[in-house]
Amino acid sequence: MEDLYSRKIDYLRLSLTPRCNFKCFYCDSGSCEPLMRNELSLKEAEVIVGAAAEIGCTKVRLTGGEPLIRRDIMEVCRMVKSVPHIKTLGITTNGFYLASAVEELKASGVDLVNISLDTVDPDVFRRVTGRDALDKVLSGIARAVQTGFSAVKINAVLLRGINDDGKAVAGLAALTERYPVDLRFIELMPAAVTGKDYLRSFVSRSAVFEALPHLEKNGAGCDGEGVAEMYRLPGAPGRIGVISPMSSCFCHRCSRIRVLSDGSVRPCLLKNNEYSVKGLSFEDTVRVLKEAIRHKPQDYKDGSGATGNAGRMKRIGG
Repeated sequence: MEDLYSRKIDYLRLSLTPRCNFKCFYCDSGSCEPLMRNELSLKEAEVIVGAAAEIGCTKVRLTGGEPLIRRDIMEVCRMVKSVPHIKTLGITTNGFYLASAVEELKASGVDLVNISLDTVDPDVFRRVTGRDALDKVLSGIARAVQTGFSAVKINAVLLRGINDDGKAVAGLAALTERYPVDLRFIELMPAAVTGKDYLRSFVSRSAVFEALPHLEKNGAGCDGEGVAEMYRLPGAPGRIGVISPMSSCFCHRCSRIRVLSDGSVRPCLLKNNEYSVKGLSFEDTVRVLKEAIRHKPQDYKDGSGATGNAGRMKRIGG
């Protein structure tokens, strides 16, 4: 299905839970809500994925919170891949549970794995996440690469005074010299962090190029999701991407529709407009998804709907 601006919407981002065992301030504002009562059931998720496929979605990414917290996560994965017309299934995780789950994830139909990792410094990792778990995440990355997914990507949010200096950026970039992974540096978006706190935390894409002056442009320049400009360190098996939603808006290429873990449909990540599909029939879910896509804004600055504190990122699902 196309929206009003001729963008083909073929990518469903489905959040399974707002729960997470990390407490990253830019995602959660420091709060922890182990709420389960409003999470989509397996059956509700099946209706949503089927309806998304009906209107043209061929790719699904499962997000959270931390989706591996869901006890039925493998059932969800198998369900998604069984839906006709769904060709690709990805999952985004903080990596804490990944090492022990990769083989079952692969067997359950997961094609792509994204791991959120903002630093390779143990002390900084503890400061950002509230957990002493860097070794577990790094082990999960290694196991994911060994398991043979179609792609393994690492997402690092740039944060002023935390991971924006040359040593921190180079430390993360070294993962691409060790593994054939895509490391994507992402500009902070104003979700859980807003106002003066956001301005104090925001770091532009330029920090990456200042720290890595020898980056080489990689081919066509975009990753498979069309949002990252791709580069490579000379001789490295992996690649480095830069995702800059704030300094270089890519809304004109957006192909996504998001469904949150409570069944709310969000046409735009940074807009507060939402529609609910929780508990609806297949036909009504198709109808609401089409309505949400018709109301997808041209970009996050176009004035339709509220922008600003769009809510905790762990609820929205990234």
